[in-house]
Order: sequence, then C-alpha cells, then structure tokens
Amino acid sequence: MRVRDFLVETYALHGRPFNWLIDRWNFIRFFSVPVHSHYNVRFFSVPARHPEPLRDEVEYWEASIGVWEDCGEIVGVVTPSNEEAGDAFLQIHPDYKHLYGEMVSYAEARLADVDGGVGYVKLYVQDDDHELIKVASDRGYKKVPTPMPYLVYNNENVPEPKLPEGYIVRSVEEEDDVEKRRRAKSMAFGSNYGPSAWPPASAFRTLQQAPDYREDLDLFIVAPNGEYASFCNIWLDTENGYGNFEPVGTQIWYQGMGLARELLYEGLRRMAEHGVTRSYMDSRNEFYTRIGFERTSYSYSPWVRYFKA
Repeated sequence: MRVRDFLVETYALHGRPFNWLIDRWNFIRFFSVPVHSHYNVRFFSVPARHPEPLRDEVEYWEASIGVWEDCGEIVGVVTPSNEEAGDAFLQIHPDYKHLYGEMVSYAEARLADVDGGVGYVKLYVQDDDHELIKVASDRGYKKVPTPMPYLVYNNENVPEPKLPEGYIVRSVEEEDDVEKRRRAKSMAFGSNYGPSAWPPASAFRTLQQAPDYREDLDLFIVAPNGEYASFCNIWLDTENGYGNFEPVGTQIWYQGMGLARELLYEGLRRMAEHGVTRSYMDSRNEFYTRIGFERTSYSYSPWVRYFKA
C-alpha cells in the first residue's frame, strides 16, 4: 500500500504518467505474479522442470523489489514485472533522480537475467527522462527503437453504448461466475494455447483482493447463450482524476463484433459517474485510437545491456 500511495503521489508531482499507474501495480501484484506460482507447479499438464525448488512467486517477487526512503518516505522503487526475465522499472520521485545510478546498479545486481556468465537487463525509460538516459548511456545501455506511446481519452461526450440484440452489460457485483470469467479472459488472450495452460480460477479470486479492485467496475458483456463475450476491469485513481482499463478483451468466438468498443464506452461513462475525467493507455494498438483515445506527446522505450556476470 505504501508503494501504491507513492505512485499516486508521484503522478501528481510529475503531472502525467511517468511511473507506473495504480492499475499496473494492482494487476501485477494480485494477478500476474500469483499466476506464475501456478505455472511454476503445473505447465502444459506436466510438472515444471525448474533448476531450483518450486517457490511462492509473490514472496520471491516482493523480495526482489528495491525501495529507497528518505526520512521514512518512499522516494524510489525498482521492480520487475515478473513477465520477462531481466525487466526493470524505475519508479522515482522527481526530486530524487540523483538516485538513478544506485537504482540501475540494484537492477543489475538483483533483477538481471543471467546465464552462462552473461547478464542482461532491460530498463524502461521515459523518452524525455534525460537524467536516466544519461545514466543508461554511460553504462553502455542501447536504446531499442520501439517507443511505446501514451494515449489518453478525455471523458467528454462519450457515445452511448450500442450492443447487438440480446447482449447485455453486467458487473461482478451483479453476477460473479469465476469460471465464466476465466474462460472468457483465457480465450481472449490465449487463443494460441490450450486450456491446460490457462490461469487458474484462484488467480481471478486473488485479483479481487487488490486494494483498488471494485466489483461494480469489473464489467463484462453477456451473450444470449449466457457466455461472457467481452470484459474489462476499471481501476480508479480518484485523487488524480483518471481511471484505466486493465485488462480489456473479447473471447475469440465474439471478436470482430465491436463488443470491446461498446464495453469501453460503458466503462468510460461509469468512470465519469465517479468524477474521473480521463483514461490512459500505453499501447500501439490502433483499436484505441479508433474509438477516441488520442496520442500524447510522451512515450517510453526499452534500453538493454549485456554484461559479464
């Protein structure tokens, strides 16, 4: 919670998305990392063959995070995403960028992907963060020319959702069928692998324990046959007046019908009911610009380094 509050505070200080936003912190801690514990035990229907004992990924992930404090107040955080080995994200208070050198050293010592005497770190750097760019350049990091833009939707005059006949929007507050949610979300993002590799139902229950999770903002579209066809989770930072979607998807059988678009319109309208005026996406997916998200002037890029380890 202290890191979550730090992200809220520093959004206001930076005046824009610069560090992680709270949707990502909630989702990674309460879904992505617990899912890795499941895959650690069972993957593709056979026991995993890891070079180390099976472990609780939440404990391992928390132990890997570095926190910098000044007089008991958090001023910097280094965290992996637990999605790709060697990933490192630096969350910073704008007055403490002089810590970047220490933070990069921490990432290299604690988060590097190491094999055969070679270490690898991928830093994610804001394209206008000149202080971190200098630290990365001086240490031999190379920029990967694949900038990720930030998009924003200003919640004004959101179109009225128009669903096909027989399709309705519901929330988990109204109907909580975790198996249907598991099926829909897995078949939206995992259409290239089978049910034995889907996240377990328990992961969706764990997500509901996240501090910023709201059952009334966990939305889905119910098809006439009762299946959950499309879905989105909404995370609100009411202190800073934004709300984000994480995740968003449509089950493979219902893609191409415009359901995700209409569900996001419904979600944006519900955000506005809570006084939230905008929503962000860091995405190159044209879907978001087609429905009204606009590209901002800021973006971030990966910087990578290989070194002897």
